[in-house]
Amino acid sequence: MRPCKVVISGGGVTGLTLALMLEKVGVDYILLEAQADILCSDAGTGICMLPNGLRILDQLGCYESLLDQAGDAIDSVTVKGPDGEVLRHTTGWQQFALERYGYKAFWCDRSTLLQAIYNQIRDKSKLRIRKSVESIEHLESEVKVKTSDGEVYHGDVVVGADGIHSRVRQEMARHAREIGAGEQFSEEKDVPSTYCCLFGISSTVKGISQGALDYVLNHGFSYIVGSGPKDRTYWALMKKLRRTCHGTEIPHFLPEDSDTILQEHQNDPVGPGVFVSDLREKLLRPTVLKPMREFTYQKWFLQRMLIIGDAAHQMTIIIAQGGNQAIESAAALTNCLVSALSGKQQAGPLSCHEIETLFENVQHTRFARVKGMIERSHQRQLMDSLETQKWKDYMLHEFPSSLPRAMKERWDETFAPAISLDDLEVPVRQKTFRWLDEPE
Repeated sequence: MRPCKVVISGGGVTGLTLALMLEKVGVDYILLEAQADILCSDAGTGICMLPNGLRILDQLGCYESLLDQAGDAIDSVTVKGPDGEVLRHTTGWQQFALERYGYKAFWCDRSTLLQAIYNQIRDKSKLRIRKSVESIEHLESEVKVKTSDGEVYHGDVVVGADGIHSRVRQEMARHAREIGAGEQFSEEKDVPSTYCCLFGISSTVKGISQGALDYVLNHGFSYIVGSGPKDRTYWALMKKLRRTCHGTEIPHFLPEDSDTILQEHQNDPVGPGVFVSDLREKLLRPTVLKPMREFTYQKWFLQRMLIIGDAAHQMTIIIAQGGNQAIESAAALTNCLVSALSGKQQAGPLSCHEIETLFENVQHTRFARVKGMIERSHQRQLMDSLETQKWKDYMLHEFPSSLPRAMKERWDETFAPAISLDDLEVPVRQKTFRWLDEPE
């Protein structure tokens, strides 16, 4: 394999997963994380893990330990109306997911996911903390990444896995302006946000069953409530902003804004006899309030720089695909990188042209899929928020009666096109479903 050094910016789910992938396939890397603890870099909320992300984590050796930590898998899916009353309750999803896809779906803390990935990385000296990327210098044969403490790291490529406010994306835009290509990286002003999300983790709340995935419909807002390991209840309030904001108009929320929303919604029912005030009373940590951006950039790369995960594609949480899609994007990059480095026609480091070609392949592999996920996520949020009379009639009357058939069909459509790592075996698991990248 030809030599290559990857500099990863960001040690959250996307960056840490990519680091483990590169170690597994034998590609050199260094990971730079701004926080003082890798396991706290992206650990403030819960996450719902689904089969498309779990299949890749299984290739990386993370699935079994993660499942042990997660405890109860999702077994019930329930739709509730604005009054908290049950419109439709379905069970048996744990067995269905296991038999059909080979993997259960479950809730866990992000820190639990990070720990499972971190534990699999053998050479932890490649994970550098307190390393905030300050600037990137693009040279003909390498990139030089300078951190805020004055250190400089050299690599063949730099990958921005550094989230919504990606420093790598900012450096790409700056470099693009310097070479007269600034228009290709001027989309920040177009990034929209229609909803904000208040995330919470509470201890067990009476009335929320184990293994639950509950959707609570309402007018202009909605809830997702789920139960996970260690008697945890994960919940999220998706609330429509006064108007759709773009770019710099998108609000930045303070802790007191979370308190205001909690107070405003404390009497909302999230189940029969269960209210937001019950969730608030049993909070295990402060809630997190964030605007939900819904966008994918038209171009993810420039010369030796690439962005993936939330740095490249952002969506609402309602279909639980943000983290799972980030894992898929890391896998796509790994596949394209290994393919380029394994070519027998050339020797030595990749040229800038070869790097841009492989980055173009990454985006081509992923763009349509993540764009479809963003659109599907947006539409589902409109539905759960009863945004129009059409959606109100459908969600309150037709949708509940279509469960579980409609959800099974949606899961099949979502999971089938998912990618996996080309150079790592997928552990054999009994299932009836065929992923599209599997041989017939």
